[in-house]
Amino acid sequence: MKNIRLASELTLISGTYFLGAYFLYRKVSLRISISEREILIYSGLVVAVWVLYLVFSGYHFLNLGKQLRVKTKREKEAAKRLNQACQGTIKALISALDCRDHATWVHSTRVVGYAMAIAAQMGLDEEEQHKLALAGYLHDIGKIGVPDHILLKKSKLLPEEWEAIKRHPKIGYEIIHQLDFVNNTADIILLHHEHYDGGGYPFGLKGEKIPLTARIFAVADALDAITSDRPYRPARSMEYAVQEVCSLSGQQFCPQCVKCVEALGVEHLSQIEQDVKQPDKLKFKPEELIYGGV
Repeated sequence: MKNIRLASELTLISGTYFLGAYFLYRKVSLRISISEREILIYSGLVVAVWVLYLVFSGYHFLNLGKQLRVKTKREKEAAKRLNQACQGTIKALISALDCRDHATWVHSTRVVGYAMAIAAQMGLDEEEQHKLALAGYLHDIGKIGVPDHILLKKSKLLPEEWEAIKRHPKIGYEIIHQLDFVNNTADIILLHHEHYDGGGYPFGLKGEKIPLTARIFAVADALDAITSDRPYRPARSMEYAVQEVCSLSGQQFCPQCVKCVEALGVEHLSQIEQDVKQPDKLKFKPEELIYGGV
């Protein structure tokens, strides 16, 4: 396409140049007598100037093409380095969370599995699913700011300790929204503990004022919380978890999301719980969530 455009421009300029040279000759020849030798000299000069123009244009465009290739190569290398830096940042955040509390990291991978299934059932596009998965792996990053004696406590939390735990969405938001390449997940991280009836935290948002991705995430998070061991109770079955989520439709959870959980069914959700233990079965692996398009 570029070559065709260049050829068209050169043809237009050349045609204009020769037309101008001809009209100049006509204008002069009408006023004075011009010998055959002078006509040949004039024609030779016209052609010589045209050839010089072509040579200069060719050199200019070849040099410009080379510069563009070099610039493109440098931009690709810079994008690759930026991509590697982004991946490194994500891995560092995930590793920090895993080292601080491995149980939280395992919980996050299961929540991503459930959230992806609900999002797909609801027809969310690939970009939204990608964002949801990334938020899933990072949603509890704010727990880095919760003291160990509270985060790792084996017995039931005291009211003031529970208030400290409830600060983790805001802490996570403050960490993530500063990173341009993942800040589109910050709202999910901030709002995933909001309740559909307004009884959640940190802001007490209600209904559709809560982003759909955060509403999906709240359901996925609850499914895993119910089916996981807690200091004050053993893990419940997936069947029990689904029943519990359905019973809270319109209260804690978005009815639309709950319908998708019912449609997925206990068997499918139980299979997801097992599949996430095998990294090759994850739809979005943590190391693949930051891609060249960042």
